[in-house]
Amino acid sequence: MNNLNNYNNIRLKNIFENFAWLMVLYWYYREMKSNEHYLVGIDGGGTGCRAVVCDSEGHRLGFGKAGPANIMTNFEGARDNIVEACCQAFREAGLDSAAFAASDAVLGLAGGNIADYADRMVKALPFRRCRMETDAQISLQGAIGDSDGVVAIIGTGSVFIYRTDGEVRTAGGWGFMVGDLGSGARLGRSLLQEALLVYDGIHEGSELTMHVLNRFQHDPQTIVEYAHSALPGEFGVFSPLIFEFAEKGDPTANAIVREAVSDVEETLNAIYTRKDQKLCLLGGLGTKYVDYLSDHIRQAISEPEGTAVDGAIALAMHDYSKAGAH
Repeated sequence: MNNLNNYNNIRLKNIFENFAWLMVLYWYYREMKSNEHYLVGIDGGGTGCRAVVCDSEGHRLGFGKAGPANIMTNFEGARDNIVEACCQAFREAGLDSAAFAASDAVLGLAGGNIADYADRMVKALPFRRCRMETDAQISLQGAIGDSDGVVAIIGTGSVFIYRTDGEVRTAGGWGFMVGDLGSGARLGRSLLQEALLVYDGIHEGSELTMHVLNRFQHDPQTIVEYAHSALPGEFGVFSPLIFEFAEKGDPTANAIVREAVSDVEETLNAIYTRKDQKLCLLGGLGTKYVDYLSDHIRQAISEPEGTAVDGAIALAMHDYSKAGAH
């Protein structure tokens, strides 16, 4: 009987010791979970949205992408695409949607320079903390870091951003109706306009304008209806076609590209005034312009240090990494 009692006492002691260790592990895990902190960088433009999630030290954990995120042209659609890109990034990182509440984000979005839209988007997203920037600002940070320099971002839209002696300024980025010179949306609009001028017999046609008229069944009303409701990206889909035909020597394509190059160079000549600064051309069309630019600009162009998402993460690290550790 004594042996049995001793055995039971030893067994109970082991159970209590194991339970104690389990409780220690449980509280440690709970504390670690409560201190989890993630950084999210988001780059959203007229053609797509990209999101990266990192730990508090900036180590990349997951990536996601979704549709357009221009908050001026489609606010609700932009919000949904931002959330979808983040959910993809969280899933790749092995996290669920609860990670939103443990995440601090920096977003660089087309339309982020319009205060009302930016404020509404910050309130509409489920992050713990959130800072809105323009897509230009995160592109600048990604391309040249904290250095002085000029970055031209030319895609569906266009904006020029530059830092001189630490002060950041922008040129353009006002939307393709009144700005965004050299952008895909402006190029596409010019092409549709030219196709109508050819249809009316005012301008001579070319292989490019014939291609466009065929696409719209030679019906000008169809072109007008398309243009009336088209978003910037729907104009921008024609821009690769313009450069493709320009390489073949198409006169219409060359005229459209020459005008766009003139607009881009006029801006660069005005803001790129110190030759010791970096100059980067970004965006889907940025590199397409390189061969058309004047020698003094082309020779000054350098490769970007990183992407726009890298810039968003760098800003998030600056703003939130230390705060997130508490």
